[in-house]
Amino acid sequence: MRRWQECVRAGIEATLAVGEANPALDPDRTAAAVIATIQGGVAVLLATGSAEHLEGGLSLCLDHLLA
Repeated sequence: MRRWQECVRAGIEATLAVGEANPALDPDRTAAAVIATIQGGVAVLLATGSAEHLEGGLSLCLDHLLA
């Protein structure tokens, strides 16, 4: 999990470096939120068969990242 979060953080930092992400973001906190969103969305998907929560959560994360 830690390695996965480090990879997501590195992607966020790269996005920040090229000016495509909200400069106010904390890369560690945002990476943690993305991982939690994916994990939670997958749990709901497995329980319900619907990807709606996963898709919605990821859309919100991307909106926050690119705002």
